[in-house]
Amino acid sequence: MNKDSFFKNKNETSIESKKLEKEVENLRNYLQELTFFLPLAFCKVNSLDYIVVCSQVFQTVTGYQEVELTNKPVYFLFKDKGRVENFVIRAISKRSTVETEGVIITKQGKEIPVNISVLATTNEKNEFDGYFLTITDITETKRFEQELERRIKERTKELEKAKEKFQESERILEIKVNARTRQLRENAQTLEEKVKERTKILEERTKELERKADTEEKSRTALLNLAEDLEQASSKAQEEKEKTLAIVESFADALFFFNNNKKAEMINPEVEKTFNIKSSEVIGKSFFDLREENSSLKAVFDSIIEEGKEVFRKEVRLDKDVFVEVTSIPIFQKDEVIGTLVDVHDITREKNIEKVKTEFVSLAAHQLRTPLAGIKWTLETVLEEKDEANLPEEIVDFIKKATEANNRMVSLVNDLLNVTRIEEGRYVYDPKNVDMKKVIEASLKEHKEEIEKKGIKFSLTQPKEDVSFVKADEEKLTVVVQNFLDNALKYTKKGEISLKLEELKEEKKIKVSVSDTGVGIPEDEKIKMFNKFVRGENVQRMDTEGSGLGLFISKNIIEAHKGEIGFDSKEGEGSTFFFTLPVVE
Repeated sequence: MNKDSFFKNKNETSIESKKLEKEVENLRNYLQELTFFLPLAFCKVNSLDYIVVCSQVFQTVTGYQEVELTNKPVYFLFKDKGRVENFVIRAISKRSTVETEGVIITKQGKEIPVNISVLATTNEKNEFDGYFLTITDITETKRFEQELERRIKERTKELEKAKEKFQESERILEIKVNARTRQLRENAQTLEEKVKERTKILEERTKELERKADTEEKSRTALLNLAEDLEQASSKAQEEKEKTLAIVESFADALFFFNNNKKAEMINPEVEKTFNIKSSEVIGKSFFDLREENSSLKAVFDSIIEEGKEVFRKEVRLDKDVFVEVTSIPIFQKDEVIGTLVDVHDITREKNIEKVKTEFVSLAAHQLRTPLAGIKWTLETVLEEKDEANLPEEIVDFIKKATEANNRMVSLVNDLLNVTRIEEGRYVYDPKNVDMKKVIEASLKEHKEEIEKKGIKFSLTQPKEDVSFVKADEEKLTVVVQNFLDNALKYTKKGEISLKLEELKEEKKIKVSVSDTGVGIPEDEKIKMFNKFVRGENVQRMDTEGSGLGLFISKNIIEAHKGEIGFDSKEGEGSTFFFTLPVVE
């Protein structure tokens, strides 16, 4: 290709690119104008659960600006992310509008109860391409329900007090009547002193019979009332029992209830369906016995025994293609543990979806590597021959920027491939005895030029004597240290950075830490720092570059080496990221 053809093709490509950008911009402006005037809090979410566009009312309810919501996973807005995600999946499968209730957390940290609606959308090929999600603030409705419940309780208490006063009045009246009756009887006895003795005896016998009859009548009434109360209590208890059993039997998860003796007292029909076992084969047996009789149950109960405590959503593989999550919960009655409920939730579909996503990312990344390598080779060739081709300085600058962008793309593709390897369990593959001092030296060599260029004070602290070896993949440990240094350099505009290597002899561990005086991490974002594609909002405002995969990859590398990783940070004051590895004895 000669020089004139090269620039002609480049100009044509640039014109087509600008046209496409203009059309996308027009479409985005149209959607923004439409969503601004609609009095409905809704957003359009793509097939990967990322927000594409949202209405003005949606921004007002959540407290976020549109730029803060766009290209963010929609579930970060919800308090119960897992439940909302399951609800969305069910709604998408039905291809019709579905509603539920949930709680969103606004940008200001306020929790707002909302009614959630989801409607799946398709493209012109009738293929699923996302969904509309609407939220309606039901704070006032909830407040009205609470106020109504409070007033009912107050009214009930008032009626109970009135009843007590009425009963007290009845008792006082009865006492007065009895007193008056005794007085009348005494007067009658005074008047009848001259009556014959026989008459007195008959009157006394008559009074005695009346007292007995009165006592018997009261006893009979009390027994009837007691029987009626017992019948009502029994009926209510039976009704509650039937209601509870109906809920358990219709529950989508497999449920076991074990008493304090670890013996099964109840299971639901889903257990029989999931584990191909009859109720008569389970009830009355301990889970130790059930482990021996059923291989699938063995995998489930082994997870509980291994933990030795309450288990929450522990993933268990029943066979090649079936995965479940096991949750063990103690059941209390009047502050006393009466047994244990074991919930087995089928997550096979979720695992299959996750596998498909991983395979797609891996395939896409592999397909991108070849053309990116070709682009890199072409750009580097042009830069090497710029003098011979007499390229203008402006064109050279464009090519350099294109080279930098291509390098960032190659780095992102490599990170995506590393993530897929991690999820497939084949990332760390060359363990050997490693000297951490050499790892530190290799990492600093890569960053020496950048440290000098930024002019940030840097210090290295390590033992003068040799340190113990660790059993590790040296290349992967270098990646972790480089990720720590990359983040420290990227988010520290001024101040200092320190790298420290130490041997914790009592704990038989090697510890590596990188400290900086950078922007730090907001408190509410610390919990998700090691998740995929996560970057703090404060650093996103500083630097739009970055994949959010470095810390996720680092965490998996360290945990694959049986080590621990963590950090201490305060927003505005800096961060310290560290990891420890067991030494080779």
